[in-house]
Amino acid sequence: MDIKSLKNIAREEDGSTAVLVILMMIVLVSLGYFAIASANSNIKLSNNSMEWSGKYYHLDGEAEAFAAHVDNLLLNAQLLTNDYFDTGQYLEFTHPDLPLEMHMVITEGYKEARDKEYFLEESVDTIFYFYADKELAKLTDAYSSAVVSCLKDGDYVRGIICDITLDHSESPDFHLNVSLAVNSYSSYRYEHMEGNVSAKRYKVSGWSQWQNLPVDDDSKKLWDGTIILP
Repeated sequence: MDIKSLKNIAREEDGSTAVLVILMMIVLVSLGYFAIASANSNIKLSNNSMEWSGKYYHLDGEAEAFAAHVDNLLLNAQLLTNDYFDTGQYLEFTHPDLPLEMHMVITEGYKEARDKEYFLEESVDTIFYFYADKELAKLTDAYSSAVVSCLKDGDYVRGIICDITLDHSESPDFHLNVSLAVNSYSSYRYEHMEGNVSAKRYKVSGWSQWQNLPVDDDSKKLWDGTIILP
């Protein structure tokens, strides 16, 4: 092999090395780009998550305040119920708050009952739900958007649910819906007698966050089934 051939081979190897270097540079630049893009995407997702969490826990705090307000009104109903029985108001001919029929059913029932203590225990929820209905009517004074739904049988209240949708002040499309079902006084007292001091006067039946979906003109257009060829 002469010197000229060796020079040609060297030139070819130099060319191959240059191609390999260029390919390596392309690979490294591509990997760097994807790494930067991935990091940027993670930062955006983290910021969105942090923003969402901040909004949620802000509304969650407002929801806890709402639940505490409901609980305070139910406490008032319990105290009024206790007064009705502890002070012997059920023995009076009439009552300033209760409907006459409801009051007379308890008064006459007590007189005729063989087990008077048991009869009074069975009547506790009737009086409690009546006062709870009256007390929770005040809820809209503090929360205008609150809705109190009562299941009634004439003057008798069988169940109560309090609903509210809380809106974020800085993000009108961000909401938290809360639904609280009022527990009976008898079950609440029983739980506490059994040592369950964490028992509450209400039960959370709904606690969910939701957002308005963006709507634009294009999203309203529906395909009419016509295929248009290019």
